[in-house]
Amino acid sequence: MAKYSVLIADDDESQRNVQKLVFAEVAKALGAELKIDESADSLETRKCLEEKAYDLIIMDNEFKDDSAPGHLPGIALLQIMRKSGPNADAAAVFCSGDPYDTLKPMAEKYNAVYYPKAKADAEEMTNMYVRLLKK
Repeated sequence: MAKYSVLIADDDESQRNVQKLVFAEVAKALGAELKIDESADSLETRKCLEEKAYDLIIMDNEFKDDSAPGHLPGIALLQIMRKSGPNADAAAVFCSGDPYDTLKPMAEKYNAVYYPKAKADAEEMTNMYVRLLKK
């Protein structure tokens, strides 16, 4: 059985739970075992990205720890991740509810799929994640 490692980085627990439901379908579709790590703030996300290699990373932009020293938005974490470390080449989906028009081109510039939360469709997400994990 294939094994994949996934990081879901989002400060909203309900969003992380939705992603985990989608990944249950992904595991079935791939006939694989998924190890899912979660992070709820930017500091924890950065630590995860520096310490462990993932097959797929789902990342939000706005974390609620913005008053914490060292806080970074998700787009900055994506840029740092791409420069070096165990996830420089990992598949990534930038899944954000932020209304900024600049996020899509920035995410794509750093080799991530941009997927707005507003259009979240479980079947579409499942198919996208399966494709990304099969690469």
